Amino acid sequence: MEPQREIFWNIQYGEIVYILGVIAIAALVYAIYRRYKFWRLGGPDSRASDFGKRTWAFLVTMVVDAILHRRFFGVFDGMGRRRLYAGDFNPKELYAGLIHFLILIGIVILLIGTALDVISHYFIEFMHGGFYLGYSVVTDAGGIMAFIGVILAMIRRYGQRPDRLDNKPDDMMALILLLVIIVTGFLVEGLRIAATELPNNPDWAPWSPGGYVFALAFSGLSQSALLTWHVVWWWLHSVIVIGAFIYVAFYFSRLWHIIIDPVNIFFRDLGPRGTLTPIDIEAAETLGAAKIEDFTWKHLMDLDACTRCGRCQDNCPAYLSGKPLSPKKIIQDLKGSLVERAPLLLKSKGKNDDKPEVETRALIGEVIQEDEIWNCTTCYACQEACPVWIEPMIKIIEMRRNLVMEQATIPDTGEGALKSLEARGHPWRGTTLSRTSWAEGLDIKTVSEDRDIDILYWVGCTSALEERSVRVAQALAGLLKSAGVNFGILGAEEVCCGDPARRLGNEYLFQMQAEANIELLKNYGIKKIVTGCPHCYHTLKHEYPRFGGEFTVIHHSEFIAGLIREGKLTAPGGVSGVVTYHDACYLGRYNAIFAPPRQILKSLPDITLVEMARNRERSFCCGAGGGHLWLEEQKAGERINEMRTEQAMEARASTIATACPYCLQMFEDGIRAKEAEETVKAMDIAELLTRSD
Repeated sequence: MEPQREIFWNIQYGEIVYILGVIAIAALVYAIYRRYKFWRLGGPDSRASDFGKRTWAFLVTMVVDAILHRRFFGVFDGMGRRRLYAGDFNPKELYAGLIHFLILIGIVILLIGTALDVISHYFIEFMHGGFYLGYSVVTDAGGIMAFIGVILAMIRRYGQRPDRLDNKPDDMMALILLLVIIVTGFLVEGLRIAATELPNNPDWAPWSPGGYVFALAFSGLSQSALLTWHVVWWWLHSVIVIGAFIYVAFYFSRLWHIIIDPVNIFFRDLGPRGTLTPIDIEAAETLGAAKIEDFTWKHLMDLDACTRCGRCQDNCPAYLSGKPLSPKKIIQDLKGSLVERAPLLLKSKGKNDDKPEVETRALIGEVIQEDEIWNCTTCYACQEACPVWIEPMIKIIEMRRNLVMEQATIPDTGEGALKSLEARGHPWRGTTLSRTSWAEGLDIKTVSEDRDIDILYWVGCTSALEERSVRVAQALAGLLKSAGVNFGILGAEEVCCGDPARRLGNEYLFQMQAEANIELLKNYGIKKIVTGCPHCYHTLKHEYPRFGGEFTVIHHSEFIAGLIREGKLTAPGGVSGVVTYHDACYLGRYNAIFAPPRQILKSLPDITLVEMARNRERSFCCGAGGGHLWLEEQKAGERINEMRTEQAMEARASTIATACPYCLQMFEDGIRAKEAEETVKAMDIAELLTRSD
């Protein structure tokens, strides 16, 4: 007899389960529609554009992230940006990633198995012979995987209790539901095998290993008892499965993420990382986000996609340094505001009020505290770590925009920097240097004197106006001259690119700076720009195009590495010792520039390059981003720059190499705070190459 089984063996009127299934799916569809109405309370967002590109990116992400679990295993590299390194795998995430992998892949296998069973029974019969045996072992293996994954999840969540997991009743309910569904499924299978295969075709039974274990346990029961208990547990199993759908629909269980997360991934931002959406200052009724409905519909969808896994929190420098900020908490608190406010808004809209006013907790000040908003360094680590591409940082900046432009609220030091930027074109209030002080005696031409240049060197405020960073500008200019590069500078005409203003929330001031700079650059016919500041690089390259400024922008690490490859620069020696390189957030995580700085350092013959524990995408922020170079850091916890300095010192390096003037400043302060000036120094890669050239 050929191996096979009957789909509704021993079950009368089993097709009723399909009717129940339709009811459950209808409830789920209704729940999705109900939540969709919540999301639509938000403003417009152009996430549906470029459908073909978006679809392809989604499919690739599903393979790489959902099936292969790259981001779950702590490999945060953006798709196709570079090859992976052994150090990219985060050991802390492997266990959590394995648990999710076992549960997800196991359940997917079970669902595929169920679908194949239905297709074979109603459409094309193929569930027999060797295929049936193979089907049996694979589907049972899926169930076993899911069972092991759920048990490990329970141990981790309720035994090990890592800090990033905050357990709620729904978490236990979700795990119990999965466990009961899996166990009752094996129990039903075991009763069937004990009643049919064990007495008649015992060679078939081991091909269903999960059910076979139960079958051996039930083998002592009578045939009538096996048949009775099979019917009872079959219906119980079916009702529990249907009930799980109902539970997810009406109680918005954490299992909801199975549905919403793929949708959220599909609509993720496909543009350059960390770029902000411009505000139409003249047309906008609200500047930034003061209420939950001031966010876009995609931002609101983000809130429902969050599963509170805590990966963002584990990678947030503000949280890890003891500051009152957790990206996970921000998202969950915003979600609480959505759940609180959305039903009232929908009810009011039903009364023909286009702009309903409802009384709820204030978003800023009650739901989200101002300290949380200002502690973000915009380092992008939270968004890099999130497996489902949620964007906490963007939401924080939207609230900053409202604080600054509508409520006129900003920490004093930040306000001083913005006032200086507005009045003097840079945020370095109190500096005695001019835009061209660094270039005195170096015979560097300005474009106003000679437009015949190939490259514009965009110096940036910090490299031009801060005493320590001036040496970086001089080093880079020297390298460009040594390589015979025909370059010039804007000189006194250069003003801030606007990054500090935009990241601190003053979109109006940023747009003024951007528009003025774009006009100036176009008037001079500038096409190609080199800059040593990752913040200027990111702004000029990715933010300015939204305002009509299309330029080829190159970071000095890329440009110098290219000159070395072309043989225009050499590194005969002069610098020695152990060097560790710090990946600046706006250069690394934002723009995936990891190799060029390391190529430069490796070209120096007398140094040994070592990596810090946190490097590349997992690099730890220096603490200066998001305008924090000019904000007084809160006294709570540790200083972020001192934590990063400690991490560099743990690598036993005598030199900390940077490729960002912000990072250089923070390391200089950190080294002084650690009283390590005699043993450790911080230098830009341009300075290191200059000393050896």
